[in-house]
Amino acid sequence: MPERVKDGATGWKIGLALLVGVFLVGMAATLITAARRVSRVVDADYYSHGLHYGETQDSAKNAGVGWTMTAGLSGAELQVQVRDESGAPVAGGVLRFEPKLTGGSQSAGALALAESAPGVFRARRPAQGELHGTLRFTRGSAVASRKLVLFN
Repeated sequence: MPERVKDGATGWKIGLALLVGVFLVGMAATLITAARRVSRVVDADYYSHGLHYGETQDSAKNAGVGWTMTAGLSGAELQVQVRDESGAPVAGGVLRFEPKLTGGSQSAGALALAESAPGVFRARRPAQGELHGTLRFTRGSAVASRKLVLFN
């Protein structure tokens, strides 16, 4: 009597059909989600959002984002004016110049500038020659900073 061979291919067929079915359901769910929700990746201003991401995040937390600092040399003195968005002087803060030695990453000691008039800060020039550093102004939780290069 001939032996009946068990059909083992039926399990594979069912597994393959389930795999294709799961794939099609997943693709349909992805397409429906993509059609209903607009991602910022496909936004027309995508690159603009990326370029200004830090500014929008910081401006919500930091009132000093729009402040400007204008630095200049008056004789042997470093003079910095700090102004808000409307151009009014920002008084009552702490301004520091943090020099960075040229040719290296080692930072020299910070120089505190004294307020001589509302929004005007002065200090003796820390060194002769070219000097690189960062101006950092803080008033309460607001912070403004600016890179600065001084020449003799």
